[in-house]
Amino acid sequence: MSKILICGSGSIALRHYRNLTFLGYKNIIFFTKKKYLLKNYKETIYENLESALHEKPEIAFICNNTSDHIKTAIKCALSNCNIFIEKPISNNLLNILKLKKILKDKKKISHVGYMMRFHPLIIKLKKIINSKQIGKLVYLRSIWGEDLTLWHPNEDYRRSYAGKKLLGGGPLITLSHDFDTFYWLFGNFKKIAINKNYSSLLDIDTEHSIDVLMKFVDGATGSVNLNYFQNPPKRIFELTFTKGYIEFDYYKNSLLLFKNGKIKKKYIIKNFDRNEMFIDEIKYFLKKIKKHDYDLDMINSSEQILKLILK
Repeated sequence: MSKILICGSGSIALRHYRNLTFLGYKNIIFFTKKKYLLKNYKETIYENLESALHEKPEIAFICNNTSDHIKTAIKCALSNCNIFIEKPISNNLLNILKLKKILKDKKKISHVGYMMRFHPLIIKLKKIINSKQIGKLVYLRSIWGEDLTLWHPNEDYRRSYAGKKLLGGGPLITLSHDFDTFYWLFGNFKKIAINKNYSSLLDIDTEHSIDVLMKFVDGATGSVNLNYFQNPPKRIFELTFTKGYIEFDYYKNSLLLFKNGKIKKKYIIKNFDRNEMFIDEIKYFLKKIKKHDYDLDMINSSEQILKLILK
């Protein structure tokens, strides 16, 4: 069975570890400079990446600080690893082209961890859109608000990468799932304009909230709010089409399809386990490796989104 390297020791690194072991993968090693966070784990832990790569892992999960993603991914790819990069791909565009060239030359499989593509209601939404039954998108509005102080109860939020500019934090990049989802559903963006907010009581050096105006290549427009202070949390899509309207509520696990002002279809998932998205995403990635299904699609779309965000 393939040897797997997990780079990082935060919550997402440990989630991938648990899911991999659940799927039967046991030959797992870690690279982290915070070895103390894994004191209860029996796996081999390296504080030096080169030492970990000397073990010749076939797969690397890049789950360290956003600012270190590309640098780490390049070293792993040069050592013949297939690469799973946790979102976002980076906080800048430096060396992404270099990483793509290495992956292409070595024919290595890559993926970026936007797990919302594996949400059953988002998959259902994509099928409805592709069926053309509600026409084309005219306008969208989304809100994703979370209380940063409650993300990791055992961690001081002020020390988290999510609130540190130097480590690639901030709501625009950290909560970039919606941009990937909209890219996947509706195609490329033409432009993005951003309004920043620093007015909450959070003690962080990134924005506390971001309002985004966006325009798609085909003319549809939208607005997105991403914030670190909303409690209770809220995460919704409101999508207006030429022949209908759709409302997705992440926390209610619901997708409502309206026509002529009335609900035509209601999709609700009871007892939804969020972790299933992460498991399905790993299965998808591992299946691509098994089939030698090489492409740079996720790297390219993530790079495109990052380019627009950074502008």
